[in-house]
Amino acid sequence: MSLTFAVQHHYNGFDLDIELQLETEGITALFGPSGCGKSTLLRLLAGLEPAQQGRIHFHGECWQDSQTGTVLPANRRDIGLVFQDARLFPHLSVQDNLSFSAPYRRGGMPLDASLLIDQLQLAPLLLQKPDTLSGGQKQRVALARALLSRPRLLLLDEPLSALDRESRRLIMDLIEQLQQRHALPIIYVTHAVDEVLRLADHLVCLQQGKVIAEGDPLQLFGQQGTLPQLGNRALLRGRVAQLDIQDRMSAISCGRDLPPIWIAGTDHAQDTTVTLSLQAEDIALSLQPLSGTSLQNQLPVELVSIDQTNSDRPWVQVRFGDHLLPVSISHRALTQLELRPGQQLWALIKSIAVEH
Repeated sequence: MSLTFAVQHHYNGFDLDIELQLETEGITALFGPSGCGKSTLLRLLAGLEPAQQGRIHFHGECWQDSQTGTVLPANRRDIGLVFQDARLFPHLSVQDNLSFSAPYRRGGMPLDASLLIDQLQLAPLLLQKPDTLSGGQKQRVALARALLSRPRLLLLDEPLSALDRESRRLIMDLIEQLQQRHALPIIYVTHAVDEVLRLADHLVCLQQGKVIAEGDPLQLFGQQGTLPQLGNRALLRGRVAQLDIQDRMSAISCGRDLPPIWIAGTDHAQDTTVTLSLQAEDIALSLQPLSGTSLQNQLPVELVSIDQTNSDRPWVQVRFGDHLLPVSISHRALTQLELRPGQQLWALIKSIAVEH
């Protein structure tokens, strides 16, 4: 099952030209700076406007083909759509906004409405009108309304932007649960790195209306030449190997025969999978392990490459097991350590610097 499309669209001096085939499993994040074409692409996929040229197919169904003149209306594409702003009906109560989706229910994911309302903490709000709700509450209602239409595909256009921390947590928790329980395919537009870290199974990077990188986020983060927001971070996927309740720390195993990475907190249960994020500026290099230090992570690494095209700071890439880590150091450190590819080093990382 897949979503395939090749679309060209021009407006106000901007050209969108994208061809992709996405397997509809997990969450695909469309990532890039504002104005790169993410929301426009989502509108074309949703059928809110037809692409000027191109084709769109979902699970073998033709949603658009400009050569034959085929354009399937948005209400026949079996999608759920949530915008950056909630777009609720102001004259209807929360309950009536949720009920509005009933006539559009099709053959997608079945959901327990009561459970969904409980998960999104909407029960106390059902009789209220949208103008009495906070931004986070409105967005939770919009998400529930989209899900209650039982979509086969969920499109989310920056749904967490400008929301409070609690609302962001609730919505991200629910999105993860949808994947685990129902395998609902989701295309998620964002320019927030933390949302990609938490949610994305597949990443498509856009810039100026074109795809500049696509693939597993673990492979795309830390690479120079894609997007600046990605190049200065590494992603590592591991499992919780040990919980130290007394010291409030967790040990994450990222590969067989590798020392664990210690992180602050015990939020994740034993043996669960965790994605870690490391910033290049938070990694130091040493020629040998240190003693008598507060650093909790000293990882054996191999130096892979050195890039000095940036006149301010050299860019070093090291290998930790199967993972590549970017390291930003000074020209002075590069000279003093006499660094060279193939060298065996130690990466020094504070536990509080590891995001998860």
